[in-house]
Amino acid sequence: MKPNILFIVIDSLRADKCHGEKKTSVTPNIDSLIKNGTYFSQNITAAPSTIPSISSIFTSLYPFECVIQEGNFFVINPEIKNYIKNLERNEYSCYATMPILMSYLGFNKIFKNELETFERTSTLYNGLGKKIMERIESFSKDKPWFYYIHLYDLMWISDPANFNPNDGPDEIRDLKYGENQYERIFSVMDIWLGKILKKLDMKNTLIVITADHGTDIGVYDLKMEESNKVFQGIRKQNLGVGFKIGQKIAHKFPKSMLPVRKKLAEKYTSKADEEIKERIKPEIEKIENSELRPYEKRLMKYSIFPITDLYDDKYVVPVIFSGHNVPRKKMITQQVQSVDIFPTIAGIIGMNTSNYGKRGRDLLPIIENDNFDEVPAYIETATNSIKTQSNNTIGIRTSEYKYFRDRNEKTKNVHLYDLKSDPLEEYNISEKNEGIIKKMESVLVGILQGDSFQHSQSDEEFEEEKANVIESELKRLGYIN
Repeated sequence: MKPNILFIVIDSLRADKCHGEKKTSVTPNIDSLIKNGTYFSQNITAAPSTIPSISSIFTSLYPFECVIQEGNFFVINPEIKNYIKNLERNEYSCYATMPILMSYLGFNKIFKNELETFERTSTLYNGLGKKIMERIESFSKDKPWFYYIHLYDLMWISDPANFNPNDGPDEIRDLKYGENQYERIFSVMDIWLGKILKKLDMKNTLIVITADHGTDIGVYDLKMEESNKVFQGIRKQNLGVGFKIGQKIAHKFPKSMLPVRKKLAEKYTSKADEEIKERIKPEIEKIENSELRPYEKRLMKYSIFPITDLYDDKYVVPVIFSGHNVPRKKMITQQVQSVDIFPTIAGIIGMNTSNYGKRGRDLLPIIENDNFDEVPAYIETATNSIKTQSNNTIGIRTSEYKYFRDRNEKTKNVHLYDLKSDPLEEYNISEKNEGIIKKMESVLVGILQGDSFQHSQSDEEFEEEKANVIESELKRLGYIN
């Protein structure tokens, strides 16, 4: 029988916090999977937000090719071929457990009746872990299965209004399990991952663990964590009694008044945004005038007012292949891409991938020690919502250089970084390296192949009530200011 596939996405897991010298968490189960499998330490995701990133992974296409705009939000395009459909055609039963927000943004159409969702604050340690184990035990033994699990445990700490470390197990408060909250939560996740793995037939299960994107929070020290709490408080909008009453009255308006309601809401939001910007100006000035190094200033300014960009903190994520037919003790530092993940799964299980995902490559040759040339990775500031603050850039990353510029104007907001000598991307060297930029721009234009970097738009639009729920969730998670 074909092997089962357990595919886990740990939202916001950075590669340097999964394995390596910069990691301080205690993760014996993750370490065992790496030791008994193949680990890619320089895997590049295409986007810094969940929906475009996961859509890219599942289709092996770049976000501008597989994501469509529906109202104010971006959703996976259900009309494009994806690997879940291919697995089903190859007699796999496909299941998913994911945050309810993801189901709203298109994945309910991919997994349909086999989709289970959970609230933003659900974690492995507060009940989700047990539900996952029970679900695995319910799977048929007579047919191979694919199970996609998307975990929000690390993402939750970006929501200080709800996260309370005192509600969790002792490890979250014990410094021997990690130098910051992020790493201590990862230590707790590892405990539950170990329990889940015990439910599997490891010889007949392919295990894949990766992330949709990284996060700045992963490298915060104690001082930064405390500052972040203060900044979140400064940014928080106080809607006021008047707005809440007005909102209730507006909801009673007939549908014909919907455009008026939208205009009123946009007017209020615009005014609130301006008030927030005024409140944070003094904090931004303090950071600019401080003696922090450029990298630290960038982290702290993002903490005050998040703007989606193309720096490595959000784009270098881990990939672990372990279990069925995967070579052991393979540590691969060569740059690969998240669009390569499903072609590699297909290669391991012997599934035909013709006419699927023109961007990804089967990584089996590099896993099996064959020559494998590096392919420049395309990256973009694709977001979950048009309301997300973004510098609207596209770029190319190699193991040596990072190049990016404005999505629409190639001479605007141009950046070039030498990743070997400047891994923190502190010093823009674009003005003195026109030759390198010309080569990188040529690669970027070649990716277009006559297409456009703009996302397609759907004729459909979310109902107002559902749209409000989605926007509220995205705000709580930090995707919208």
